[in-house]
Amino acid sequence: MPASAATLSNLLQQMYQNKEVLQGWDAVMNMLESSVNGFFQLQWNRQTGNAGKLSISVVWCESVLPIPHGQGYFTNVTEFDVDLGAPLFQFTSGRSEVTVRQNILRGSTCLGTMEVPANFNPATCNLAPHDPRVTWGKVQSVDVSQQPYLSGTVSLQQVQGLVGSAHSLVLNFAQGAFTLNALTIVGVNNTTLVNQLKSWFATQNIRYLLASVDFQNLSGIPGLTPTAFRFNVLTTNAGNTIVQLLITTNGSAPSSTVINVNEPIPTADGLNCTLMLNSRLLYQDVLVRGFNGHGGSFSLIPLGPNGGYNAWYATINPRMHFEGSFSYGNCCDRTTVTYSVYLGGNYTGTATEGFALSQEIHTQGNAPVDITVSARYPVRLSGSGPNQSITITPGTPSVTVSGGAEDEMKSRLEDILNNNIRNAMAGVSFTPVTYFALKNLLFPGNLISMSQIQVPADMLIAGNFSLT
Repeated sequence: MPASAATLSNLLQQMYQNKEVLQGWDAVMNMLESSVNGFFQLQWNRQTGNAGKLSISVVWCESVLPIPHGQGYFTNVTEFDVDLGAPLFQFTSGRSEVTVRQNILRGSTCLGTMEVPANFNPATCNLAPHDPRVTWGKVQSVDVSQQPYLSGTVSLQQVQGLVGSAHSLVLNFAQGAFTLNALTIVGVNNTTLVNQLKSWFATQNIRYLLASVDFQNLSGIPGLTPTAFRFNVLTTNAGNTIVQLLITTNGSAPSSTVINVNEPIPTADGLNCTLMLNSRLLYQDVLVRGFNGHGGSFSLIPLGPNGGYNAWYATINPRMHFEGSFSYGNCCDRTTVTYSVYLGGNYTGTATEGFALSQEIHTQGNAPVDITVSARYPVRLSGSGPNQSITITPGTPSVTVSGGAEDEMKSRLEDILNNNIRNAMAGVSFTPVTYFALKNLLFPGNLISMSQIQVPADMLIAGNFSLT
């Protein structure tokens, strides 16, 4: 699939066609690999004070030997000073570890000796760089003409407490597996160097935070409160590497990490992240909860996939009852007809027009009536930064009635659609969704800047990360 296929239009059409694309996950956060590398770069800049290099000095002792032709003992001391360039991270499909590479920009070594007692333990020498207790030799520069570099793999670990009480995905360099490449230092073993660097990473707490998920019930709704999550990486046909957080709230975590879309992020439209919310939560915890809180004479109930519709939806309950009578004929020969109509209506998703209300009824009796009701309720974004919000903007409904009492029934239906239902839909609160997107999902130094929202079946929020 060419990169141009990773468009918002294609994604929405696929979500509308396939309906519940999350395959049982309650929510899925999709991030472009370059965005995650952006998070890491911000942290690298903080670690280095924007110096563009990470300067490391490690000093270690080896062996305890008697002083030749004299009294006492000495240990061999090595100091290694190195400047590492910015780390380059790469994610691999299906793997929970990240490969990393850092170029060696400059380096030097210096050997020395230090007098020690006979029971001295080299593992605990604890010397500072250029320690005056050491008799140092000449500083030797490291040859960087062959462009040496440090490479390795670091597993993602889930830890709690780095960001409040949230659960965070972290790359801890002290737990990585590294090698030094294109580097030869006379008298110094590369394995020893790597072990010393890992020890330095541990003491300096060198780690990179990918994302955090707060399990607190910030919205007051269990369906929008994370309880667990999994990490996944996939490479799409368009060549995009996507980093995913597969989130469970009040559902059950499926065994598969596959979601049913080809390109989860519309990169062709310049977007680098999407948040997808399961249609069950969209209808149960957002639409129905907000609609029914309006206090109207009728309410909505959520319904699971059935009758060939493979996603959750909502239906009006109880059905609206219309009854009345009308007469026709001349003054001496009039016929009076009574009618009684029960009108329900289902709310489903659309690819680009928000929620759709539709119903068709053909009444029976001596005065059959055909009624068609259609309305669209687009979902809109407003605000910026932490004040972003989502609202429904009801459109103009369409009502057609044919076969009898057209004017009366049409007028009554339009009045309810333009007042009761319009007000109820406009009053639906998406605050739980924005809390979930902006407060339960946390990214280092970044906030999701939402730019597109649609409800094709599962809900889709698409946007970019912006610095807060």
